[in-house]
Amino acid sequence: MRDDQFLAVPAQKELVAKLSDRTPANPFASCSYFESINETGSPVWVLGLTDHTGGILCGCLAHFESGRLHRTLEIPSLPSVGEDSLFWAGLREFCKDRRVTKLELGTFGSSPGVEIPSLGVQCSRRSRCEFILHLAGYAATQLSSNHKRNVQKAQKAGMTVKWGRSVEAAQTHHALMNQSFERRRLRGEHVGSIGPREQHLAFLKCGAGELCQAILDGSVLSSILVLRAPQGAYYQSAGTSPEGMSKGAAQFLIHSVASQLSDIGLEVFNLGGAEEESGLARFKEGFGAWKVHLPAASCYVGSSWRRWLGELLTLIRHPGELQRAITQRSSRMIVYAALVDEFHPPESQVGMVFCKLTAEELSTLSVEDPSFNTRQIERLHRFGASYAYAVFVEGRIAHVSWLLPPAAIHKDVPRVLRARSDEAEITCSETLPEFRGRGAYRFAIHNLLDVARKQGVRRVFMKTAADNKPSQSGIEKAGLKRIGSATIVVLPVTQRHLCWLTLN
Repeated sequence: MRDDQFLAVPAQKELVAKLSDRTPANPFASCSYFESINETGSPVWVLGLTDHTGGILCGCLAHFESGRLHRTLEIPSLPSVGEDSLFWAGLREFCKDRRVTKLELGTFGSSPGVEIPSLGVQCSRRSRCEFILHLAGYAATQLSSNHKRNVQKAQKAGMTVKWGRSVEAAQTHHALMNQSFERRRLRGEHVGSIGPREQHLAFLKCGAGELCQAILDGSVLSSILVLRAPQGAYYQSAGTSPEGMSKGAAQFLIHSVASQLSDIGLEVFNLGGAEEESGLARFKEGFGAWKVHLPAASCYVGSSWRRWLGELLTLIRHPGELQRAITQRSSRMIVYAALVDEFHPPESQVGMVFCKLTAEELSTLSVEDPSFNTRQIERLHRFGASYAYAVFVEGRIAHVSWLLPPAAIHKDVPRVLRARSDEAEITCSETLPEFRGRGAYRFAIHNLLDVARKQGVRRVFMKTAADNKPSQSGIEKAGLKRIGSATIVVLPVTQRHLCWLTLN
């Protein structure tokens, strides 16, 4: 019998202090962070698990945002719990009791090991990557050569660092953030919103955060808002001017902040998240940061009629939203096919092994990115059995693809193909980033065509997003021919998928 129990109580400073003691390096569980959320008027709760004595085993801060139709519960930093943890069952009941309709599940500053189960009728997931600097023994020697040059350039120019919490500093910070976001948009990167200035001011007023700014000749060239905890800090937001970019201000500022945090005994400086392989990710890695993979999710847990009514009212009030909704929820896929008898048995590749994965093996994959594992489990539940095959490179899993028979193809969403009894589909193909460019995708496709032939399959299909050029290149190099395209539209309100398949 389990002794732990789910905890859900309105946050009080004494309880938050106990939670902070459990996670002393996480600023999103600190007393000052709790006070800053209170400052904005959002009711704050402590959610977690306790042992038989009432002691906190793990936990997080959560706060409510209420509208006319929806009540959102936001958890900025989830505790490190598995998908079968009692925490999730307790959270479901809490949402039901408090009439929550939307869940925003974040992992800012979370420890590795967070697993998010399926929650609600809609649950959009995403994979995040954060970059962690361990401050014990931090030194300039761990910087990349480019970062070292920029730090030295800024030092030679006489750049200095100023810490503060003034409204004027916050205004400058916000202006520099706007400049940085605009540069990233012009480069074609996807960037989110800057965030409410009121929240930044609350961080500063309550002592949850402090602004660190690089100054040269009286001008602020770069700015970071750093959230603090007893043993850790978090790079919450930043901005740099064009002049600061040319003078190495951002590299100088982060290095200076890390050095000062190390000097006062902090253990961790979390540089925040970035999309893997992006310019921002390479920038953060240049400080010697370690990558941590974490999941995040947005879930609708309310009634269907309330969701439909909310979306319908939005479309009625803003007629232009209908066209935008259809445009944003439409996508196009390229469809390929191959007759398996036209392919020779695959040649062996040195260091590569191809094999089928059982359901048990899918559940225990040894991969750093937890979202990769989660996607495989979701597919296992959706298709009802394991049709997954893997490529191992030097004993490490490098790639997974699924070979679906017609009965499983019909369970795919959205349903694009109508397969006959002697047809199959290769789908859900993923190569882990560190193995891309080494031929694992092509090796997998050729082996899957051979498996299909042995199963009595005559023709195999593949499909991929129209903007996924690397996937298209891999499929075409493997020898499949493009036979058409599919247009998919998700209807507003009902969420029903419509699909049009056009053959060449």
